[in-house]
Amino acid sequence: MELWLLFIPACLALNLTPGPDIFFVLSQALGERRFAGLWAAMGLGVAYLGHTLLAVVGLSALVMQSATAFMVIKYLGAAYLLYLGWTSLRSASTMHLPQAQNSSSVGRIFYRGLMVGLLNPKVALFFLAFLPQFISQELGSVPMQLLQLGLVFTLTATFCNGAYGLLGQRLKRGLQGRERVSVYLNRLSGGLMMALGARLALVQQ
Repeated sequence: MELWLLFIPACLALNLTPGPDIFFVLSQALGERRFAGLWAAMGLGVAYLGHTLLAVVGLSALVMQSATAFMVIKYLGAAYLLYLGWTSLRSASTMHLPQAQNSSSVGRIFYRGLMVGLLNPKVALFFLAFLPQFISQELGSVPMQLLQLGLVFTLTATFCNGAYGLLGQRLKRGLQGRERVSVYLNRLSGGLMMALGARLALVQQ
């Protein structure tokens, strides 16, 4: 009980602090269809689960120690974010909220969140740095503890990201119909994703 009383508030504090994943969720909520932020948060949540499983089997350690693996994943993730940002900036040339984006399937939005989460090596390194601090050999199987901690972190992160997604949707709804604002929202969406891509590309090992 003492462990969970320490771990869960730590997760909430980390997940509520604005960072790349939250900015990505907000960018989707501002530039996509209804509840797009929630679906993006769900995609990120599945990615967190994947990183948890990687940490359990030890593959994340390979990324941490292999410069080649780190660089490949890093540049793939950066390129994907830059592509999404460029697409959003191109659509901002219209004076209305783009219908093409509004008609994007929830599966496509979910896939974006999944890929952004999986292709960010900093997430894998975060799991390796954060979760072991709450591991104790006295509590039994270390892999099982990692799995339990990762699942709880995934739930809290998905909840917080989803809350930010709803916040972004509410902001968009309040500004919808104002043509100039629509253009600026799309530019903000694209600019955020391109900034995140550039930031990821400049991450040092």
